[in-house]
Amino acid sequence: MLSPTAYVAAEQLADRYAAADASRAAQDVHTATASPGRLVLRRSGSFDTDALARLAQLDGAPRPAEAVLVAELDGEIVAAVPFDGGRAIADPFRPTADLVDLLHARTRLLAAAAPARRLPRLRLHLRPRIAA
Repeated sequence: MLSPTAYVAAEQLADRYAAADASRAAQDVHTATASPGRLVLRRSGSFDTDALARLAQLDGAPRPAEAVLVAELDGEIVAAVPFDGGRAIADPFRPTADLVDLLHARTRLLAAAAPARRLPRLRLHLRPRIAA
């Protein structure tokens, strides 16, 4: 026979195990339905002109004229952010807010990692004086 304290402890453990199992099951369902597929972040190229024009038209924004960082999900561009920090364009029919935040963070990291443009170093060519 269990003491009252041991009985309460056993019931609490059983409740916690049941809650953990329910939480795991709910999380498994969520990850199975929200699996994004293959995500690639890359610099846009000349071959992306049509896809960026379509994306800008979907978003109702002008197509960025300069190079952009794009988020490609399962081979389709769903979001793009200019490297200069301008307005992002994204597919309004997909949940892309997190992708846009990720792209903005990546462009900031790339800008910080880029070496500052330095002026060419001037070298003074001094000839030694020859004593006469």
